[in-house]
Amino acid sequence: MHRGYQNITPANNKVLKKLWDDTRYNQHRTNILFAEGRIDNRAPKTYMHLHLKLKKLQMEEERLATVERDNRILLHKMSHVMRTKGTVDNHIDNKYIHKSLNKIKRQRELEKIAWENKAINKRIKAQTTRYCKDVWLDEWEVNERYLANICTFPQFWSDRLHKHDKPFFKALNAEAGLRLGQSDKQYKKEIKFLTLQKHKNKVQRVREKNIRVENANREKRVALELDFIKKMKSLSLNKFDNLYGSKNGPDGKKKKHSATLFPAINAL
Repeated sequence: MHRGYQNITPANNKVLKKLWDDTRYNQHRTNILFAEGRIDNRAPKTYMHLHLKLKKLQMEEERLATVERDNRILLHKMSHVMRTKGTVDNHIDNKYIHKSLNKIKRQRELEKIAWENKAINKRIKAQTTRYCKDVWLDEWEVNERYLANICTFPQFWSDRLHKHDKPFFKALNAEAGLRLGQSDKQYKKEIKFLTLQKHKNKVQRVREKNIRVENANREKRVALELDFIKKMKSLSLNKFDNLYGSKNGPDGKKKKHSATLFPAINAL
C-alpha cells in the first residue's frame, strides 16, 4: 500500500510519510467533529414576564369586576322600577319643550347664508354671456358643408343603403352626381349665408356698443348726483342763504344762481 501512495511533499520514507499524513488527517477530522462555533446562533433566552403578563390579567379582572358591579346596580334599579311605579313621571306627552342656547345665533347665520346665496344667484343671472350660440351653430353648419364637399364617401351612406336597400356603387354614383349638380347652388348658398352672418355680427357689435355707452352715461349721472348731494350736505343753511338768498351780494355784484353752480340732474 505504501508504494502506491503519492505524497504531496517530498520525503525519504514513503511508509513514514503515509503514517504521518494519516495521523494529521485523523486529527483534522477529530477537530472538525468537536469544533465549536464562534457565532452564537442559539435561540434567545425566554423570560416568563414576557409570556405571562400578570399586570394585563389584573387589569382585565378589574374591568370585568367593574362591569359586573355596574350590571348588578342596573339590574337592582330595573327590578325596583318594575316592582314600583318609579320616581320619574314619563307619561306626560308633548309637554317638554326643547331649548337651545344658540338657536337665535344659528338662525341668524342661516339667514345670512341664504341672503348671500340669493345675492350670488341674482348676480349670476344678471350676467350676460359673451358668446353667441347662434354664431357657433352657423359656423358648425358651414363646417359640415365643407366636410361633405371634401369627403371621399357620402355622409351616412350606410344608413341610406340599409333604408333604401340599394347596392353600394349605386348609392355612391347617385351621391357623386348630386354633388356635382348642386355645386353652384351650394356656393351661392354659402355666399348668402356668410353675408347674413356678417350682418348679424355687425348688429350684435352695435347693440353691445350702445349698451356700453348707456352704462357709462348712467354711471356718470350717478357720480354727478352723489357729488351734488355731498356738496349740499357740506353747506350749512346759513351759508346757502347768504350765497343764494338775494340776487345781489354785499359788493353790489350779481350772484350766480344755484342752477349755474350745480346743474340739474335731469339735464345730465
